[in-house]
Amino acid sequence: MLVWNCIINKDGKLISNPSSATEITALRAVALGYFDGVHLGHQKIFRTMLQAAEEYRLRAAVQTFENPPASKSQMNLITTYSERCRLVSHMGIDDLFALPFNEKVKGMSPDTFMEVCLKSWMHTKVIIVGEDYRFGKDRAGDVNTLRRWGGKNGIEVIAVEPVNHGDRRISSSWVRELIASGDVDQAEQLLGHPVAYSGTVEKGQQLGRKLGFPTANIRIPGQKMIPKFGVYASAYIFDGKLYPGITNIGMRPTVNVDDDAPLTETMILDGHYQLYGTAGTVLLLKFIRPETQFSSIDELCEQMKKDQLSVREYHKNRQIPVRFEGYV
Repeated sequence: MLVWNCIINKDGKLISNPSSATEITALRAVALGYFDGVHLGHQKIFRTMLQAAEEYRLRAAVQTFENPPASKSQMNLITTYSERCRLVSHMGIDDLFALPFNEKVKGMSPDTFMEVCLKSWMHTKVIIVGEDYRFGKDRAGDVNTLRRWGGKNGIEVIAVEPVNHGDRRISSSWVRELIASGDVDQAEQLLGHPVAYSGTVEKGQQLGRKLGFPTANIRIPGQKMIPKFGVYASAYIFDGKLYPGITNIGMRPTVNVDDDAPLTETMILDGHYQLYGTAGTVLLLKFIRPETQFSSIDELCEQMKKDQLSVREYHKNRQIPVRFEGYV
């Protein structure tokens, strides 16, 4: 997948990083949106776009933003930009067009976005969006705006109906609600993949190792939303392989002295691995219990043994394979 980053100069023109004349001028089917989480509704949009690209022999493309629009919290993301890129790439997309959400983009009128971005930059022939898609300054543009403009420019616009889970429309905001409450197993149902946290394993107090519970400690990236503190059944991706694990997320009140940031601490259930300094990803599968402050280290150890039994039982009985292809 080619990633097309751009800047907008003072004249409102895009300066991009094309790699060949053929790729610059190629016509495309383009899916538009922010796509936080890349949930099942987003995936339906991508599948529709891929079908259109195949039918009309176009390049398959996705347009997103490098950073959150103003309507989204800077610390409320399901997926970071790099995670979105990996998940989108896994779906077989040819091009990803990434706009910076800065003041120039924020102030761009719907007409300018369509003419400059869709027509001149992406060479769009087919546009695919969700039915509730809005764009441009003050979110003034919608599907009807695209269709009127597309009709004048020979560009087809396809609006994709939402995907429901039960009687509710799947949305990124619903997924965020579930993560905040610890309901990561239902969030996985809406996403089609587990909630994930990636980073470099850091060396902590090594108390877990001394107590017989060695963990891989990963900080939650600054823009990612923080899940409910507690213990989770999890899986850990290391070197392209998946390992069943148990994860604690929180402030570690029983043993923490001066760390003021939440941490993910994951123990791979079987086997010992040298993980310090390596890149890893934690997939949260099931909430087990809330974070608790214990009166002693011994009490903490006893509870950790019970947690391991619960998590082993979960992994033993899980019926659905853990999908992790988009995270490697």
